[in-house]
Amino acid sequence: MNTSASWRTQMLDGQNDGKSTLCNLVTTWWSTRSNEVISRSSAHCGADHTQAFLFADMCKPEEVVQPLSRNGAVDTGSERRKLVTLKELKEHNTPGRAWAAVHGRVLDISDFSKRHPGGDVILLAAGRDATVLFETYHPRGVPSSLLDKLEVGQMEECSALQSFYSWDSDFYKTLRKRVVARLEERGLPRRGGPEIWTKALILMTGFWFSLYKMYTEEFLFAAMWSTIMGVFAAFIGTCIQHDGNHGAFATNQLLNKVAGWTLDMIGASAFTWEIQHMLGHHPYTNLLDLDEEKKKEIGVDSPMEEKDQESDPDVFSSFPAMRMHPEHKAEWYHRYQHIYAPLLFAFMTLAKVFQQDFEVAMSQRLYHIDASCRYGSFLNVARFW
Repeated sequence: MNTSASWRTQMLDGQNDGKSTLCNLVTTWWSTRSNEVISRSSAHCGADHTQAFLFADMCKPEEVVQPLSRNGAVDTGSERRKLVTLKELKEHNTPGRAWAAVHGRVLDISDFSKRHPGGDVILLAAGRDATVLFETYHPRGVPSSLLDKLEVGQMEECSALQSFYSWDSDFYKTLRKRVVARLEERGLPRRGGPEIWTKALILMTGFWFSLYKMYTEEFLFAAMWSTIMGVFAAFIGTCIQHDGNHGAFATNQLLNKVAGWTLDMIGASAFTWEIQHMLGHHPYTNLLDLDEEKKKEIGVDSPMEEKDQESDPDVFSSFPAMRMHPEHKAEWYHRYQHIYAPLLFAFMTLAKVFQQDFEVAMSQRLYHIDASCRYGSFLNVARFW
């Protein structure tokens, strides 16, 4: 286990993915209310840690949505719960052997994934501390009776990960309740809806019609239609597949899965996208593991078990070409990055399609993130190829 102090900093994030997930709405609102950079240092296995959260005052409501409380005891009634180490948790990281830790409770989600209302997206939590995923994807909470049935043990106190987030604050509980109430007040569904489906129909029709014209027209017109097809493909990637893979395109699991697979249709891997976006960017927006960044500077790649999962690959993956975090060293050319960013990101997309997706499928790893939760399945790997 890594006992060195891990420093992470979170910048304000102005991103709002719309109503595709409540997760990003809550994260963005929380960040923009703070008006300050949030810093945190921690040491593993019981060492002292400090947190500083500077938020605007917010009055408490009459009723507060309570998050799942962490049970520090290892006895539930007459049944003794198993103590699980972090190493053991990470070993249960495949669809067939999937454990997830939530507030210190270890849940076996292997069989439950087949009847999970949100589909097999729950398997992304396999082999990791999934507390942030649990809290942000279930704004109405989860029945304790269900969690009791899934629980197979408790995390050892020394093995429990020290998180950037604190779930004891009344701010988050109040915010979560008010966001849900606001959606209900406006009559907006949290998943699906006529607007999303109409937009999807227009984008899919435009994409396939452009593709057809690209193959049937003369060169100059074919070039024009290929450009138009690229625009439709970009919107499919940022809208249809995004909502589908988040489980927000519809309430039906199959429709969400089909919508998510449209990313494969335009050339990239939905599995790899899930790993980076849903396990890296969304839960840890703009967080950066500075210890790991310092090691990279001297050419050291830490073992996977020592890497901190609370780090956003969207922040560090484009450095040093793009500077997305104040802790990264500023170079003279970064003052012009707003000019060359579109071209750079275009080439990065090609690199993802022709290189990164294949590397992740074969290595079952994306940067610091274990990708076995998807590519640990033979059927998933076969579908990828």
